[in-house]
This record gives sequence, C-alpha cells and structure tokens, in this order.
Amino acid sequence: MKTTIFAAAVLLSLGCVKQQAQAPAVRAKAAPQVLQSLAGPDAATQREAQFEKAWKFLQTVYGKQGTPQKQMADAGWGPKSGMIAYTALILQGLHGSKVWDDNNAMIKESVEFIVANQDASGAFHLFPLEFLGTEHGKAMKGLRAVYTTSIVAQLMADLNAAGAWKGKLTQKIELARDYLKQSQVGNPSGPAADYKRDNTGFGGWAYSKEEIDTAVNKNKKPPANMSTSTFAIDALKACGVGSDDPIWKDALTFLKRNQNAGEVQEDGFKTSTGDGKNIKPAGPDSQDYGGAIYSENSSMVEERTENEDGSVTLHSYGTMTYNLLRAYLFAGLKKDDLPVKLALGWIRKNYVLDKVPGYRNPKQFDQGLFYYYESLARTMKALGEDTLEDDRGFKHDWRAELIAQLGKLQREDGSWINANPKWQEDSPTLATAYALDALRHTRK
Repeated sequence: MKTTIFAAAVLLSLGCVKQQAQAPAVRAKAAPQVLQSLAGPDAATQREAQFEKAWKFLQTVYGKQGTPQKQMADAGWGPKSGMIAYTALILQGLHGSKVWDDNNAMIKESVEFIVANQDASGAFHLFPLEFLGTEHGKAMKGLRAVYTTSIVAQLMADLNAAGAWKGKLTQKIELARDYLKQSQVGNPSGPAADYKRDNTGFGGWAYSKEEIDTAVNKNKKPPANMSTSTFAIDALKACGVGSDDPIWKDALTFLKRNQNAGEVQEDGFKTSTGDGKNIKPAGPDSQDYGGAIYSENSSMVEERTENEDGSVTLHSYGTMTYNLLRAYLFAGLKKDDLPVKLALGWIRKNYVLDKVPGYRNPKQFDQGLFYYYESLARTMKALGEDTLEDDRGFKHDWRAELIAQLGKLQREDGSWINANPKWQEDSPTLATAYALDALRHTRK
C-alpha cells in the first residue's frame, strides 16, 4: 500500500473550520405552531433509502487512492485507500443502518484495518503505522491524532456494544480513552501538565498530544480549538468517561471561554487577537450573543466587530455553536444552566438548513455545510428534543427537515458533495461520510 504525503490535509477540514457570521433578518414573532413536515409522512423510510443509495456509491470508491492532481477530493475509503479517518467516518455513518453487515468483506476488512493501526500510546494517527515507520512517515507521527483517535474511538465503542466485535475492543477503547485524556491541555498526565489555567487553550484539546509542546513553546499559538475539543469530548462520552471525572471541570473552563457571552466569562480572564486587540465577549444586544467561536482568541473568520474602546468582538457561527451546546451537555451541564440556555437561544434565532448560519458573506454560506449538518444532528439528538422552536414561535421537526434537505442534496450516484471546495468537502467520500453521520443521528 502506497500512502502519499499529500494526504496530510485529510483532517484540515475538521481542524480548521472557519465560519463567518451572517446578520439575521428581522423576523416577526408568530403564534406557536408546528411546521408541516418537509419530508412527508415517513421520514424514516426516506432516510433508509438515502443510506441504500449512498452504499451503492461507496462500493464504487472502496480502496480508491487519490490522484496526484486531487489527492483529497479523489480519495476513497478502505485499507487500500490508506485513509484511516475517511474509513472510520464512513463506517461510523453506516453503522446501525440496514445496509450494515458485519460479514460484508468491505466492512469487515475496513474494521480490521482500522483497529490494527493503533499504536502503543493508544493513538490512531492520520496515516497507517506501516507508512509511519518509513523515513518520510516518521515526521508525520501524531499529525491530527486527536481527531483520528476520537473518530475511531467512537466507532469502536459502537462496534463493541453488539455484533461480531462485541466485547472484543474493550482494551483498545481504554487505550484510546487514556490517550485522549492525556491530550487535554493542562492534564496532569499529559505533556502540558504545567500549562497555566489562565492561558488560552487550557482545558481544551490540540490536534494531538504530540503537537502540544510545539504549539505552546514554539509557535506561541493557542494549543486548543473548539472543533478538535468537541471531537475529543464526543469520544470520551462514547468511551464511558463518567460525570465525576475531573476532566470535565477543566473542559468546562475551556468551553465557557469560547462562548460569546460576557455573563459566562470568569473574572480576570483576558485574551487578545493575533494583532494585539483585546477581545470583548458579545453582549445581550449583539447578534453574536450566546453563540460560539473557534478558540478563545480567534473566530477564524474575516469579519469582526470593532468596538469604540479599541477592543474587538468576534463573530459566532453555527457549527461551533451546536458543538458547544452538545459539549456542555456531555460535560454535565443541564438544560436550565445559563450557558446552555444562551447557546440554545442563539440556535433558535439562527435555525436554517440551506446554509451555515452565522455567515455574512453569501459566497461563504456553503463552506463546511455537511460538517454543519453533522454537528446539528448530533446536538439535537443529545438535547433529546423532537422539535426545535425558533424565535418566531415555529416548532420545527428537525429530523424530518434535515432528512428532506439531505435528500434534495444527494446526487444521482448516491453521493453528496459540496460545490465549495473549502475544507475538503469537494471530496464525495468526506461529504458523504458527514451526511450519513447526520442521518444516523436522526434516528430516535
């Protein structure tokens, strides 16, 4: 199997999700009512049909490697593809659907390929261990390992619960769990044990445990971000980390610092942008109030609000706000806790499915669109609500609406693809994996 270094960009779409805020239109308050389902009387039937159609496409790209011209966009999944993350994402999306079969050769070989590539630290890396053992591969060990380990850990937790792999992956899950816990910035057992609590990034997750030292001591950049951190939190929850684990206390410190609301910020914490501007969280009169940014000192967007006192307020955006809400719930907060209520308030004001809410520039409405769908579905399922009431009083059957929206976007060959190539969503393998994961979280 030949794996090229061009695949290093595989998870940039996950780790560098840059969203931009969209000014919400003024909308009149309506009497509460449930909107008619956009998916018709049987959304579940439509969902399973989308899975079957997608499976036909996925079989055509099994084992496919990227071309020299378009390494990421052309890559498929499975052992011969050399793509651990893509393969795990596809399997995770398919698991639990009617097309899943433990004995299917493609599925079985792919699971075996993934679990065989865990190293002694418990991590799963961007590249297979075979490649990491080569001269060129050694320098890439640890690259985006928190992302990859988080994805694989969630898949293994599902597989370990029932079916052909039931009970066989417990030790591997525990090793992955420990790697992720040690990768938390400031964790006593990790490489940044002495990282100060009042610094940006404390309590969050960097791209990998191996990259923390470089981020803290050499690059002087925040060693954590909301996207990586949410993947890790999802995995730790799936791996059974209890609510009494101290990891959640530090995680909440990080999460609250990424919420665009002055009320949840702790006294004395200050941070600034790369160009030295002090950051001022959004107030109740701001359209960004209650939403989430990418890291404490970066929204990863071009626009920002310049305040009269010389400070700046960063813009909130949809994908990270849904991620924040879900992470809050997994970290032990309740629906009536203020941070949760504020995040849900932003979501209710910005609920849309035809674009990523929060963008201002129409050219960017579809950037990271399928990652947004995945984030929304995961969060709404975690929230446990069948409907979402928006700020006009309309109650949305979010499951049926999301199934209908994905049905409109599914291509004739069964794949999904984003016309906007940002963050590798022009890869039908990656976009399809996101879409399937969103669909699987519409199951009750």
